[in-house]
Amino acid sequence: MTARTKSPTTTTRVARPLPGGYAGKLLRVNLSTGKVWTQPWGPEEMREQLGGVGLGARILYDEVGPKAHWDHPENRLIMATGPLAGLPVWGTGGLTVVTRGAMTGGATSTQANGFFGAALKYSGYDAIVIQGQARKLSYLYINDDVVEIRDAAQLAGKDTWETQQALEQEHGLSGHRMSVYSIGPAGEHLVRFAAIHGDYGHVASKNGCGAVMGKKRLKAVCIVSGTKALAAYDARGLVQAADDIAHDLKTDPAASTLYNWGTLPGVVNLYKLGALPIKNYTTNVSRVDLGEWEPTKLRDGFDHRGHQCNACGMHHCHIQVIRTGPHAGERVDEPEYEGWSGAGWQIGLTDREAVTWLNTRIDRACVDVNEFGWVCGWVMECMEKGYLTEEQVGFRLAFGDADGAYRLLQMISHREGFGAILAEGTKRAAEAVGGAAAKCAVYTRKGAAPRGHDHRGRWEEMLDTCTASTGTLETGNPVHPTEVGQRGLAGGLLVHLQDPDGEPRPCAVGGHRLGVHARGGHALRPAHGRDPARLQPALRHRAGGGVPVGALRLEARRWAGQGPRGHGPLGADGRQLVRQGRLRSEDRQAQEGHAPRPRPRLAGQGAVVGRAEPCRTARRAKHGDTAERSEAAS
Repeated sequence: MTARTKSPTTTTRVARPLPGGYAGKLLRVNLSTGKVWTQPWGPEEMREQLGGVGLGARILYDEVGPKAHWDHPENRLIMATGPLAGLPVWGTGGLTVVTRGAMTGGATSTQANGFFGAALKYSGYDAIVIQGQARKLSYLYINDDVVEIRDAAQLAGKDTWETQQALEQEHGLSGHRMSVYSIGPAGEHLVRFAAIHGDYGHVASKNGCGAVMGKKRLKAVCIVSGTKALAAYDARGLVQAADDIAHDLKTDPAASTLYNWGTLPGVVNLYKLGALPIKNYTTNVSRVDLGEWEPTKLRDGFDHRGHQCNACGMHHCHIQVIRTGPHAGERVDEPEYEGWSGAGWQIGLTDREAVTWLNTRIDRACVDVNEFGWVCGWVMECMEKGYLTEEQVGFRLAFGDADGAYRLLQMISHREGFGAILAEGTKRAAEAVGGAAAKCAVYTRKGAAPRGHDHRGRWEEMLDTCTASTGTLETGNPVHPTEVGQRGLAGGLLVHLQDPDGEPRPCAVGGHRLGVHARGGHALRPAHGRDPARLQPALRHRAGGGVPVGALRLEARRWAGQGPRGHGPLGADGRQLVRQGRLRSEDRQAQEGHAPRPRPRLAGQGAVVGRAEPCRTARRAKHGDTAERSEAAS
């Protein structure tokens, strides 16, 4: 179906000139009826609904009612840009996808880089708002004012790279002359954590936005780099600001690593913080030489092809060629931190070539690499412990098995066998399996898995992770460190570790000095500056035993004499905190003459208390408790 877009015939009063950088139109597509039209929007709305997130959130709030769940035709799939997209500013050519997600049922905004946002602007649109459901698999073709809903039967079953290659060949365009964002087999089969993938390595991945696209039977959005010009309000000022930002990214020690390596340093840095999830939360220490995981080593041994985003000079988002091993010669996209975590450490895989290959296969299937890591790691742990059998899963899967993980990916993407259960995500799969296996699953109560961090080492992320409708950290630090008891980089939090004899021992957490993080039956990382030998009885790993699950608690208030520089007496209230698993109001004052030190306090701020594993809610659910429904999460 072909349509040339037209503006509405209704008369509108003359508004102020548009702010610089905006196209001034929204492209509307109804897949159910085949209708395509444009909608103008004005400067007042642009200033109020800033960026793709602001615009998308407003549309979702106004047009998607409480009964229109993720799979309802009236749910919207909004692909939006911000005011800087298409202008010569680093990192601004990206895409924001806003919808009601399949994992939590809540509102979702998830971003991807590449060239789509700039191509959309050059075609004359600030956003695409898609509603309805096509009668058959289709794709959307955009070339300036020509918008076509085309048959996508020939694309059925193709992965995202194959889909883009087929569309490039069909339209005779390649390189950056056309941007394609599509779903692979996982999206077509409505895998709840399916993603939207584009431009060979860029992914809008959170909260099952690919499942929403699959439910609408929309295989891809294919947009030719348009011919419409953009104007900045102050072109000279814009270029100067962009140059200043680029200069700071290159030269500022706090930012230059991002410029040079993207998020590659995250592996080693988070490991040092005790926040790198390893083998499905069973540990956060490893015998692997972390020197081989420094950014320089991660890129060593690969042939690199430049593949930066539109108008961006950052040194990441590369295409690599695997030189050695069973996949030698294959082109892959260089993983960012989430790829190294979800396709690697979380499932016990530390072969760098294998991780890079698996990460790309996950992207091509259009699966969220983060959720896949938690699902796959859960299956591996359960099989190791005998909670899942080969008869249930279909084959034997162990930690570090890249080929087995890929086989599981194919089962999930096509909903084959046990993969049909896993395609529902970690939370729903664990609830379906039940028993001891369910206690090994890592997820938020709202339905999504947390980000690829070990949150027992990142307390400040827990609030955002467990309350956000995306189940992940998308907004930077959700709270200031002092709000959870930290006193800058030198501060510390009081954490209690229970000895085998039942006595709690305090350890410091905060800044760069971390305490002991424990998960049932597994010894983790000792606090910096403490004698590991003294903690060894409590930290020794024992089969089926070790540190009790409920042994770790966090008190948000800083006590005098406790922290990285010293430890005061524990006091009766600390013991009560450990043994009862809660912080009572009368327990908040330190015993034995130790008063809390003053710290910055926000208006209305109260004490914050966190559990060691708030994401792993199923592990401490009492008998008879019912899981929160995803509808309630919205």
